[in-house]
Amino acid sequence: MNIARFMFRPLYWLAGKLFAVWARPAIQPESPAELITSDSAAVCYVLETGGLADLLALERACARHGLPSPNESFEFCGERFSRRFVVLRPSRGFIFRRPSTTGSILLRSLVDAAENNSEDLLLIPVAIYWGRSPDKERSLLKLLFAENWDVAGRTRKFFATVLHGRNTLLRFSHVLALSSIVQSGLESRIAFRKVSRILRVHFRQRRAATVGPDLSHRRTMSRQILLAPGVRRAIAAEAGDDPEKREAAERKVHEYVQEIAADISYPTIRVILRFLRWLWNRIYDGIELTHIERLRDVAKEKVIVYAPCHRSHFDYLLLSYICYEEGLQVPHIAAGINLNMPFVGPILRRGGAFFLRRSFKGNRLYATVFDAYLYQILARGYSIEYFVEGGRSRTGRLLRPKGGLLAMTVNSYVQDPKRPIVFVPIYFGYEKLIEGGSFISELGGAEKQKESLFGLIRSVKSLRENFGRVYVNIGEPIELDALLDNIRPDWRQSSGGDSERPAWLNEVVDRLGRDIMRGVNSAAAVTPISLLAYVLLATPRQKIGAEELKSQLQLSLELLGQFRFSDSMTLPDMNTEEIIAHGEKLDVISRTTHPMGDVIHMTESTAVLMTYFRNNILHLLAVPASVACCFIQGRQLEHAELQRLIRLIYPFMQKELFLQWDDDEVDDVTTTAIETLVDHGLLMRGKRKSLLERPPDGSAQAYQLMMLGQAMVPMLQRFYLVIAILVQHGSGTLSRVRLERMCELSAERLSMIYGLHSPDFFNKTLFHDFIRKLQEQEVLRRNGNGLLDFDEDVVGIGADARLVLGEEIRHSILSLAVAEDQVNV
Repeated sequence: MNIARFMFRPLYWLAGKLFAVWARPAIQPESPAELITSDSAAVCYVLETGGLADLLALERACARHGLPSPNESFEFCGERFSRRFVVLRPSRGFIFRRPSTTGSILLRSLVDAAENNSEDLLLIPVAIYWGRSPDKERSLLKLLFAENWDVAGRTRKFFATVLHGRNTLLRFSHVLALSSIVQSGLESRIAFRKVSRILRVHFRQRRAATVGPDLSHRRTMSRQILLAPGVRRAIAAEAGDDPEKREAAERKVHEYVQEIAADISYPTIRVILRFLRWLWNRIYDGIELTHIERLRDVAKEKVIVYAPCHRSHFDYLLLSYICYEEGLQVPHIAAGINLNMPFVGPILRRGGAFFLRRSFKGNRLYATVFDAYLYQILARGYSIEYFVEGGRSRTGRLLRPKGGLLAMTVNSYVQDPKRPIVFVPIYFGYEKLIEGGSFISELGGAEKQKESLFGLIRSVKSLRENFGRVYVNIGEPIELDALLDNIRPDWRQSSGGDSERPAWLNEVVDRLGRDIMRGVNSAAAVTPISLLAYVLLATPRQKIGAEELKSQLQLSLELLGQFRFSDSMTLPDMNTEEIIAHGEKLDVISRTTHPMGDVIHMTESTAVLMTYFRNNILHLLAVPASVACCFIQGRQLEHAELQRLIRLIYPFMQKELFLQWDDDEVDDVTTTAIETLVDHGLLMRGKRKSLLERPPDGSAQAYQLMMLGQAMVPMLQRFYLVIAILVQHGSGTLSRVRLERMCELSAERLSMIYGLHSPDFFNKTLFHDFIRKLQEQEVLRRNGNGLLDFDEDVVGIGADARLVLGEEIRHSILSLAVAEDQVNV
């Protein structure tokens, strides 16, 4: 044996030199040496299938990061072992390779040595995926030999190594202490099987998290869905005892499955992602990814439901690309049936998209089939992605969450809780949108554009523009088990295969939807463009001196840093001059030189579009800005009065902006905001500590305070508009629908008169949600005639608007409220 090793060593050395020239695996994590938790314990690596290429890749990675070489000997429990690596699934034979039936002999020897011994051994699983690290370009030939679930023979492994030597992922996992697995008194034979099983499960889970679950049983899915209890009941309800109707219903089930189901093809995914790599480099300056470690922590043992905000059609492509780049399973993606276009639809389907109709209403069989399909992909361990908002936001704010897919997901898990599910909120922050122009048109009243192949082709011309950077922040994962335990501790008693939804499910879905939206907002990325929009849109004509702009940008950055909305949010890594230069580069702002100082400005059309990006971050400083609003018209206020005013409007801010604080926390949050403004000189303490005053008129601080407050003025104007119309017409005279329409028309006219560059100012959805919240707060009540009743308290609420709104705009709102009587709405 020693002679054989001696003769093999020169060949191994030569292979190592050739490998070092050609193969350069990507290594995760970046510092694998930090995984070793003990300096005294021996270390042994575990490879899944082994082979010369895997060993050379491991040795190169160990050398690069200062880890012990896998080929060196080591001592454990008084015995010396000739190498420091174990092959979990070794093969026997030279020409005809076949899996060993006895498992790893070395691993068995290590377990035997550890029996009745206190010395510890750290097992480090090392997974190597040839053709899975997407750092380089690929030919179609390379795609044929990329990583999948098949066990590679020597020929396939040779070609995979040659073709993917620089396109490989090597991942070190957390150590497994042998002493924690091999219990004292456990028979050696049983201990060996236990260790082997744990390692097999680990590699299987790691492979599923990296390349996706095994697709070998995909063709049986239609049959399994047909046999699902819920589907059988739906067929019986539709067909009764008629055999022909039952046969027709079963054919319909098969057709629905074909319409819905993804048809994942790993080669297709790799071709798509190769195209996406070219596309991102073409239109973006880069992708900023933050908190990706949160995904890696949960991907191994849990089913991930990605729940991103929906800003662009690029969202799902971007997330799939990121998952692949980071060595994670590419998710199944819920896509609207409108995207199942000729040519495009089949490609998306092979890339992981499954399609759903906009409405399930009136088609119980389709709804049941879709429910059964969702159950199947969750039960098999696929990660999935869907947008709980339902559609893309046209305003830049988050939309109200839709409960359909959330309810199906939660119900599927409750009925059969196999693998834990975790929802991961994801924030997308763009600096430009391909759809930006159409969004503004739709908000202005234009008909929503339907997706089509020709529309897609027309949008290609937009790819010539520079769209800046894209920011992707991973929010805090939401454990479904923990949420269920909190709301319904006895939920596990509902499991057992009954597809009927429990009565308490709606409460869970509502809470989950709200938590996801708050999680997305908490992970917000403040981009240079959104920050410029936040500041410039607060000026009367979107014009400001360059020095004043720098000062206001710096103040905004400092406020965002001190009044920190959450630990997940991110700020731009630029100074104020770089932010302004970046805005000029993207043609968002322009500069006019002047002897007394340059002036920075936006065009009117750009300003309208920039409201979208301002709204992306409006929530982050909503409370400090609301405090600043209270000093736009008045000079001083008591601390307690400020708290009362914020407490009054907070429920409506929370609903519109998905703020994270509960009502009983608002006073403390307001106090924190006040202290932040005092620290920056934007508010001053009066003779009494409880009295707060704005800075002297004409001072830079007074101007900055006014600018900060302007961000929240449109919301307060809408608030006052609703109250003014209610008071003008009186209690019990308006229906909710008529009130919403009157508010929308009045706001649109105000926008025309005062040049409020924000189509979302008269967005009917905002008025709908606002009036709904008034009903939830029991400020408004619906009487027996379907009309809205209210008490005199509403009049007092309107009086508070004097602290915020100027006399001119209050007069205009009141005039519009009177004029509405003469308009047929």
